[in-house]
Amino acid sequence: MPELDPKIAELEARLDNLVRTQIDFQQEISTIRRELTKLRGSSAPPSTAQQTPPITTRLETPKITQPPPSPGNGVHDVPPPTFGMRPEAASGETPPKPDNAFSRVVEGYTDAAKSNLEKFIGKNLIAVIGIIILVIGVGIGAKYAIDNGWISPLLRIVFGYVMGFGLLGFAVRLKAKYLNFSAVLLSGGMAILYFVTYFAYAYYSLISQPTAFILLAMFTAFTVASAIFYNRQVIAHIGLVGAYAVPFLLSNNSGNYLFLFTYMAILNAGILAIAVKKYWKPLFYTSFGFTWLIYYGWFITKYSSGEHFYLALIFLVIFFAIFYAMKIVHGITHTENDDAESLISIIINGFVFYAFAFVISDVKAAVQEYAVFFSYLAVISLAILLTSFRYYGRALIYLSYPFTWLIFGAWFINRYNPDEHFVLASIFAALFFAAYYLATLVYRLITDEIGMIENTGLVLTNSFVFYGFGYAILDSREGLQSYEGLFTAAHAIFHLLVVQAVSRFKSSVVDVVQVLTILVITFSTIAIPVQFDGNTITLIWAVEAAALFWFGRARAIRLFEYLSYPVMVLATGSLLLDWIRVYAERTSTVSELNRPPLANGDFITALVFIAAFSFIYVINRNKDHEAVIGAGLVRPFGLVIGAVGLFVLFNTFRIEISNYFHIKAVGALNAETGEWFVTSGYDFMRFNVIWQLNYTMFYLIVMCVLNLRKVRSAILAYAGVALSVLSLFIFVTIAMYLFYELRVGYVLHEQTDVYFAGTMNIAIRYISYLFAAGLLSSIFVYKRNDLLTKFIPVNVLTLGFDAIFYLTIFIVASCELVNLMIQFHVPDANKLGLSILWGIYALVLIVIGISRSKAHLRIGAIVLLAVTLVKLFFYDVADLATIPKTILFVSLGILLLLVSFLYNKYKNFIFKTDDDNEE
Repeated sequence: MPELDPKIAELEARLDNLVRTQIDFQQEISTIRRELTKLRGSSAPPSTAQQTPPITTRLETPKITQPPPSPGNGVHDVPPPTFGMRPEAASGETPPKPDNAFSRVVEGYTDAAKSNLEKFIGKNLIAVIGIIILVIGVGIGAKYAIDNGWISPLLRIVFGYVMGFGLLGFAVRLKAKYLNFSAVLLSGGMAILYFVTYFAYAYYSLISQPTAFILLAMFTAFTVASAIFYNRQVIAHIGLVGAYAVPFLLSNNSGNYLFLFTYMAILNAGILAIAVKKYWKPLFYTSFGFTWLIYYGWFITKYSSGEHFYLALIFLVIFFAIFYAMKIVHGITHTENDDAESLISIIINGFVFYAFAFVISDVKAAVQEYAVFFSYLAVISLAILLTSFRYYGRALIYLSYPFTWLIFGAWFINRYNPDEHFVLASIFAALFFAAYYLATLVYRLITDEIGMIENTGLVLTNSFVFYGFGYAILDSREGLQSYEGLFTAAHAIFHLLVVQAVSRFKSSVVDVVQVLTILVITFSTIAIPVQFDGNTITLIWAVEAAALFWFGRARAIRLFEYLSYPVMVLATGSLLLDWIRVYAERTSTVSELNRPPLANGDFITALVFIAAFSFIYVINRNKDHEAVIGAGLVRPFGLVIGAVGLFVLFNTFRIEISNYFHIKAVGALNAETGEWFVTSGYDFMRFNVIWQLNYTMFYLIVMCVLNLRKVRSAILAYAGVALSVLSLFIFVTIAMYLFYELRVGYVLHEQTDVYFAGTMNIAIRYISYLFAAGLLSSIFVYKRNDLLTKFIPVNVLTLGFDAIFYLTIFIVASCELVNLMIQFHVPDANKLGLSILWGIYALVLIVIGISRSKAHLRIGAIVLLAVTLVKLFFYDVADLATIPKTILFVSLGILLLLVSFLYNKYKNFIFKTDDDNEE
């Protein structure tokens, strides 16, 4: 009845709403049950009755069944309604699997992984495999037909084109309903057309090179357009690979590289156009890789600086600009762009550009070509800076800035000629400096993104790099060397003018003003010493470092403290250069250096340096001042400053000692022959080494006393002990050999008017013995002090000291015995005397070892006795006369008996036993 239709529709709608509500409740119940099952540790799946009920469609009439009432009478005894469920399902029995829309949805979610895999295989993988098999099959069939002479070359090509265009036709026809399948067919068809065209040109000569090129270019354009139309990147890749392969497939080795690179530039420009519409990163990477790989292959195999200089520069910047623009376009037009990935890509692209530019610059060319190259480099670098600041901040300045100066520096070192390139180098050094100086300054003034440390580093390094090049350029022209101080002062004036302009434009940028003020101070102080010698530079830098550090730490001007650190490095480096210069002057010609000891500029400069670093060390130890480097670095920094100061203090006086003996050696020259007197000059060189060693031992003794009484530094204690051991090793090896040579000179030669040594050749050894004794005493004191015993066991320290002490005494005693016996003309010093001494020394070691319970001394004595016996039988008795031989054997025999007696007498004490019985 028509009048009942609206009522029926209304009831059906209400019923559908109730069913959906029931489904929602049942889904929530099932979810809660599953969570409870997990929490209880049960692995049993919920019963079928608990699964989500099927959706009852509007075409079905829901069956509402009421189960028998339960014995209870309350409301809770009434079971819930069972819409759309069979009676057996409601009664707890397993219902049959429902077949409706909801069950199909649930099954779809349950089998999601399997259906996705199946979908991928059915819709994509099989199609791709199929097109590949089709192309292979066509190739096999064509080859069979060709081998059997069934078809001519023309028919083969026609057949290939028919197959390719046929696939394209099918692809276009199926696109509306089967997009993915159509895209695969289109890709296969384009691949066939590419290869058929290539074969028609290369193998059969059926078409000319221009015709083949036009056809392949058309196929490429059609492929790219299809990729956009289909919105499928794989199609664009097929076209891209084919496009890059075209020039090589059609190449006839004509060497027309202009056409090749123009074609590649147009191709990359098309990809740039695609980048506006599509965010296809793989397409960018493919074109990037192919382009730079082809350019690199050409560069290493075909490039000639005389023929291809301008060609290389033009297309280098074109390729760089296209890929640079692609990433900028991605960032502007596509919200899904990854900024970090784009920045990395741009940095790699820029690195490739500068790497090629670096290699291109390393050629011998005319001034005009160098001017073109540096203009080219300046323009590109400026464009990079402007676009980088606009889209990627200051990141690319860290690529452009060092590479530009690196390229200029390499050219300056390898190709610069002051007669030809003076003006060129001056102009472009100033241009590069101005570009990066202004870029950094402007960026800091318009944004707060760049911090004080970063801004300071960029401005300072750029200024000093330019100053270094400018100084070298002026120094290369002899007539302009007198203007180096004026050039330095001009730097200070320039930064002063910039300070005034910045202060008026934006007074809030205090860090910029401070940095520029420091540059003004720095170049003002450098200007004066540049006009004089290196000592003044070192002196002023040391004072400046101390002043800046004091202002930065004590007055809390943070930037001044930051700047003081590189100035400290500069002062230290300048002092080292001063020392190297002095050494070079002294060794170049023996008579050149004749400066008075202690009264010279190097000595005074070093004292000022030591005072400045001592001042820095004291300020650093003041805990009331906050350090900009962080509390954790204050102590390590203090250790470094202290170490530098102590080393400079030591080396300053050591150099003066060396200079003194050098002057003495010069005085020993024979005016007639220009050579030293027989031994005097050489002996002065030996005295030079020995007195430097004596001074070193004295310095270490003083450091030990000061450390134990004032400083109390464990690190200084460890360093002092290590250096003391090293000094003693040099003393018992090199010094002992020098003592021997001095003694030989004393015995063999008479004293002359200029040969002051004489008895000093012998006396020097006893002076050195005093210093060595003092050094051994300092090690002994360190051994007993808690600076070392806190970290090293006492027994280890004792063993180490005994080894050093007794070994030193042994070597000194042996050398001294030989010296005295030879000096008093006693024969067989190396045989008779040494063997007896070694036996006596072994006896003394055993006595000390027994009395002090030191087993290591007794063991050492036994080893020494064994060595003495070996020496006795294999060396001593060879040439000894009867009486000395008798004395030697008797003496050693008595010594051995004494040793045995001591072991027997004190065996209980030595071996800690109570056994008094004779064995």
